[in-house]
Amino acid sequence: MIDRMKHGLTLLWLAAFALGGPASAADDKKGLPEGWFVTESSPQLYEAGLDTQGPCEGNRSAWLRSRQGEPAGYGTFMQAFGAGAFRGKRLRFSAVVRTEDVKGWSGLWMRVEGEDAREPLAFDNMQSRALVGTTACKRHEVVLDVPQDARSIMAGLMLSGTGKAWIGAVRFETVDTSVPVTNLLADRGRREEQPTGRIGDVWFNRKQVEASNYRALLKPDGSWSDNYSNTLSVSGGTVRGTWRQLPLRLTVKTEGSSTRLEGQWGREPVRIELSPEKLTLKHGIFERELTREDERPEYDRSCIRYRRGDGLSRSDEIDVCGEALRREPPLAQLVLAFLNNGFRAVPPPHVRIPAPSTPPRNVAAPDSSH
Repeated sequence: MIDRMKHGLTLLWLAAFALGGPASAADDKKGLPEGWFVTESSPQLYEAGLDTQGPCEGNRSAWLRSRQGEPAGYGTFMQAFGAGAFRGKRLRFSAVVRTEDVKGWSGLWMRVEGEDAREPLAFDNMQSRALVGTTACKRHEVVLDVPQDARSIMAGLMLSGTGKAWIGAVRFETVDTSVPVTNLLADRGRREEQPTGRIGDVWFNRKQVEASNYRALLKPDGSWSDNYSNTLSVSGGTVRGTWRQLPLRLTVKTEGSSTRLEGQWGREPVRIELSPEKLTLKHGIFERELTREDERPEYDRSCIRYRRGDGLSRSDEIDVCGEALRREPPLAQLVLAFLNNGFRAVPPPHVRIPAPSTPPRNVAAPDSSH
């Protein structure tokens, strides 16, 4: 019911935006349609307003423009609403757009989100058919399927770089399967094969964990098996099974900004703790304690580097990247990646084992609290 109410309100906003009521001079920079707002990569780079002077359709349109001569970021004029009314349907977002002196690019965009906002279920921003320079009034569209597990939908007009773009006569409508989707994530199957996280030289994604001479795969029953005949299963927050032919049981707990793995491997206790300040790995009498560096690694800004120095040379380091830094990381992958890094200091960097040949995925940098 709530989703239907949100959908109804959204349609009212759209009607007000597309048709407009009595216009006034104040519309030029104020009175944006309710529910619409501006987001931007950095503050004070972009602004939006209403235009009643010669809109493409209806009584008025909205504009989005850069406020500085050479901004390096982007801005969007957008709205967001619940996905409930559109689940299981194909949704078309269309609007009439024109641009003026755009140095960069502009276009409509729409994003369908599920439980994890960092992993959209569907997305398109017209980048492959971008509007550049000065373009005349024309209706453009973005078409996406809305899965049953979708939670929210966001859509709007994007401007990257400088210039000005107008949007009007906005429509959201369900269409049948004869209308092709424009989803840029249609190759999700191939994307899922790319790494989403890394600890040291160990890469992982939803289905596998990989390092030099090591590979573990997710089996259909939900357990994990590696190329050394070790098996692991996950129940609740506990990972149990065998590792290097010894029994293993580790419980993963997240408290505040720290993640702890505690339990037993063979006859010895294990404690691994990842916090914003340091990384500690203990197994029996063996221990590695590394301190976070201030700078992120140049080659991958999604990582946090933990390093231990001997006063003369920096001989031991571990990069923790991507999903390994999430507040709720994938448990089996996290355990396997940490175990593969070991509990003793590694050789200096110049003799380190190289990472797998698979290129890293460009994962968004974690928030500063983790």
